[in-house]
Amino acid sequence: MAHKENSYIIDIENGAETARLIDQDLLMTQAMGGLFPEAPDLSPVTRVLDLACGPGGWVSEVALAHPEMEVIGIDLSRTMIEYARARAKVQARDNAVFEMMDVCEPLTFAAGSFELVNARFLVGVLDRASWP
Repeated sequence: MAHKENSYIIDIENGAETARLIDQDLLMTQAMGGLFPEAPDLSPVTRVLDLACGPGGWVSEVALAHPEMEVIGIDLSRTMIEYARARAKVQARDNAVFEMMDVCEPLTFAAGSFELVNARFLVGVLDRASWP
């Protein structure tokens, strides 16, 4: 699949922006009450998808907390995917996988591939017309 070039409004190539996204992710997880506050029983969950994963913080934390799960993050930014892959490798998160994909286009996964999909930061990715 051909990928669109990075269409982030913010300068995703800036290291300070990557740091801000990491902090934002941690704060959001805390504010929500944890990684899965809405799902008390995760026993049927084996594959998880994180849309617009950015630097991969949520994926990495889920992979650490649930080594029995395969956790996949996708993002449009090559910089974010490369950073997330490097971070997962350094942290030995073998169950964390990162792919470059555009959430506004059909994904390359078969229907029913995931038991849980995380999509908490799409407001920065989708324009108004794409929400429906």
